[in-house]
Amino acid sequence: MHEDEEYRLVLRHPERELFATPAGKQPYMDFWYNNTWDPDATYGGPVYGKWGQAAVDEGKGTYPYSDFHHNGDLIDYTNPWQITLGKIYGMMDDLRLESRRVQDKYIAMTKALISSVDVDGFRVDTPMQVPLEFFKSWAPAVREHARSLGKERFGLFGEFFVTTERFATMTGRGKTPDMYGHDAFIDGPATLKGGIDYSYYWYFVTTLVRKKPEFTDGFPLAYKNEGLMLDTVDPATGKSEYAMWTFCNNHDNWRLQTLSGSKQLRLCLAIISFWPGIPVHYAGDEQELDTPGNALSGWAREELSVSMAWRSLRTAPSGNPATADNFDMTSAPYRYLQRLNALRAAYLGDFESEQCDELDVRETNHSEVLVFLRGCSDDGLVAVAANFHATEARNVSFSTPWPQGTALSDVLT
Repeated sequence: MHEDEEYRLVLRHPERELFATPAGKQPYMDFWYNNTWDPDATYGGPVYGKWGQAAVDEGKGTYPYSDFHHNGDLIDYTNPWQITLGKIYGMMDDLRLESRRVQDKYIAMTKALISSVDVDGFRVDTPMQVPLEFFKSWAPAVREHARSLGKERFGLFGEFFVTTERFATMTGRGKTPDMYGHDAFIDGPATLKGGIDYSYYWYFVTTLVRKKPEFTDGFPLAYKNEGLMLDTVDPATGKSEYAMWTFCNNHDNWRLQTLSGSKQLRLCLAIISFWPGIPVHYAGDEQELDTPGNALSGWAREELSVSMAWRSLRTAPSGNPATADNFDMTSAPYRYLQRLNALRAAYLGDFESEQCDELDVRETNHSEVLVFLRGCSDDGLVAVAANFHATEARNVSFSTPWPQGTALSDVLT
């Protein structure tokens, strides 16, 4: 980097009250800015781009004594330097997380939080905007502290709203494209155990919302590719554990049932309940809330609140589900999801077995139907058959491991 590519930091609101710190009057109590330029200083380890490629700082000069980056706003999310060093939304001051000094402060803060409020895990927001070397220091320190409190399996998960190639660099020990399919990893300890995986979500959108059920084969393809790209070994057990979060809805997008229908949501919920990984349910799906809009437009979470306003926003002939009791444990959608969770616990509760992550996809005579088998033991297999065609039934045939004459039952009804 060069001096003309970074900026001196100035107070946006000089009139605001400042904190007295060892670094003088500062806008933050624990993190301090410093406008001392060092022409020989460089950034630490590489940062990573959209496709998992490493980018190395080949220049010199930065503000290494500052706890913040001096690199301006994040505009180009595909630029590996901007997404790592830039200020998101032009307002959230970006910490210099590659600095050991800042890492130590952050680790101390995290340990105090775990100890004071008994935290069992973290969901890390926008980890793609953080230098990997921070996670290489922070994650093992957090896990070690958690173990000292008796938390052997402390959870560290990220919001992976990026390409698979990008989140592969921060899953486990991390992999770059040249490491896929090989027993090779980015140097250093394991970082995040897994995270919110958008790969399957986009296939649900493609098949159910955009009505292109012929892309059903994308689900097993994504799982196969991730098996080559991700380090899934848990640092606490040394075993491979696929721990990606699968989901049907999220606050960044309209709800699936709003865009497609109730049947499509229930199909999605059934698949993620038995698919490898961890199913995550978006608040309100247990009541099939279907108000249009996302969280940014103020609809996707606010509908959990009590308000007569929902009566004026009809989503069905009977009105809007949000006008009813949003905590009704006797409603059909709630009982359906409750049954899925019970079945998952009964058939896939033994997560210590690596067999739980084996996905046996069966060939069918219809590309619009997905059939797979999964279980944690040979005598505890579940077969899932899902028709992604929105309006037409499909007669399919597929093989199973069970002997002729075995009676099969539909466990969802």
